[in-house]
Amino acid sequence: MRNARLIAAVLTTVLALSACSGGDDESTADAPEVTAKASDDSGSGSPEESPSTSPPQSALPTEEAPAGPTIEVRIEGDKVAPNAEELSLAVNETLVWNITSDRAGELHVHSKPEQFVEFGEGETRAEMTVETPGSVEVEDHETSAVVAILEVR
Repeated sequence: MRNARLIAAVLTTVLALSACSGGDDESTADAPEVTAKASDDSGSGSPEESPSTSPPQSALPTEEAPAGPTIEVRIEGDKVAPNAEELSLAVNETLVWNITSDRAGELHVHSKPEQFVEFGEGETRAEMTVETPGSVEVEDHETSAVVAILEVR
């Protein structure tokens, strides 16, 4: 009877771990090995993870990776950085804007069609794509400073 409970506990653990794997096609060779151990002779065995020298991997990511190229923009009053940063971008590739500003405003993206990236005081993260190839200037509306030049291919 004790072996049946132990087997049931191991199967439950294996099924739970496989359900958390996300269903991707990657090999599970890097997954930590799970072993079942009885903690004492009272019949209350429980599965435990075997010791490992590698750090444990979190099942949930703590931070999302950027969707594509990223431009960090810093605005303090009339000072805007970067100044005409050049960036190559594919048509319809997602561009991530991380904007830190002491005021609200907007960036004008002189693409076809024209676009605007609005930002508030503090930190703003925005994403955009450009559908038409060419050279695209991006400027701060308030100061007309050119923040970036996007080469869309």
